[in-house]
Amino acid sequence: MNNAVYIRLLAYVLSTAAGLIPAAWAGWISYDAAAQMLQISIPGVVTAVMGGVGLTGAIFAKWGVK
Repeated sequence: MNNAVYIRLLAYVLSTAAGLIPAAWAGWISYDAAAQMLQISIPGVVTAVMGGVGLTGAIFAKWGVK
């Protein structure tokens, strides 16, 4: 097996988590340590999903075609 395959699969998995970064900067995601509660608003979810889709598309454009 090729190691590039594992890198690509890891990038696919982490793309949605990376999509959460702009939502966190915008304040749509917050964590209350005292209550141990993670709050994500609807715009935060949409931003994360769209960021994940964009990163997944970029990964597929780079490595998905032969």
